[in-house]
Amino acid sequence: MRENLKNFTLLYAEDDKSIQVEMLEYFSSYFKEVFTANDGKEALEIYQQNKPDVMILDIYMPYLNGLELAKILRENDYKTKIVLITAHSNDSLLLEAINIDVNYYLIKPATLKKVKDMLDKISIDLLRSSEKIVRFDENIYFNQTSKKLYNKDIELKLSKKELSLLELFIINRNKDITIEDIMSYCWSDIFIEVSLDSVKSLVSNLRKKLPKDTILNVYGVGYILKNS
Repeated sequence: MRENLKNFTLLYAEDDKSIQVEMLEYFSSYFKEVFTANDGKEALEIYQQNKPDVMILDIYMPYLNGLELAKILRENDYKTKIVLITAHSNDSLLLEAINIDVNYYLIKPATLKKVKDMLDKISIDLLRSSEKIVRFDENIYFNQTSKKLYNKDIELKLSKKELSLLELFIINRNKDITIEDIMSYCWSDIFIEVSLDSVKSLVSNLRKKLPKDTILNVYGVGYILKNS
């Protein structure tokens, strides 16, 4: 899931400098950009300036603690993913965090595995809420920004024409696509006649990378991409 977060930004607020430095390197391997703050007031200022996609906040910070900061954010922002980190398991704090729609709650000391599991869940949440992700099933999805097809976190390599065909289907999802449409769109860079066998071969190759019955034949017309 590491690759999936490369289009997103993180604000990490932690007043313990040694922990902050250690985790900064780890988080930087996941996110496009990581902002850091040493207290809640600084975190709020950075949030207002940069609008990060994810915020990881230590509960016990100077000036403005993580829970207070989360409350301020949730007054107008329910899109940003918020993670609260605390050194103690406190039922009343946990209940309060749930009530203000905090997405995740981590107990210190959090192992790297627990942090990774949390980031994997955040990755899935962000992808599902992003309009630039076309999901074909639980595992296979297409990132329209990077123009890459994935099975979980493994990229499925597409040829130039396979990419063109997939984009044509996505633009016209649940609509009939004629053979002529495919020829003119996927072979727009050449001026020679394209054979029907070439089209069939291209469709067949793309089908192998998508879930079964995603691309269906339409008798007498061409094909259709079935996608909800």
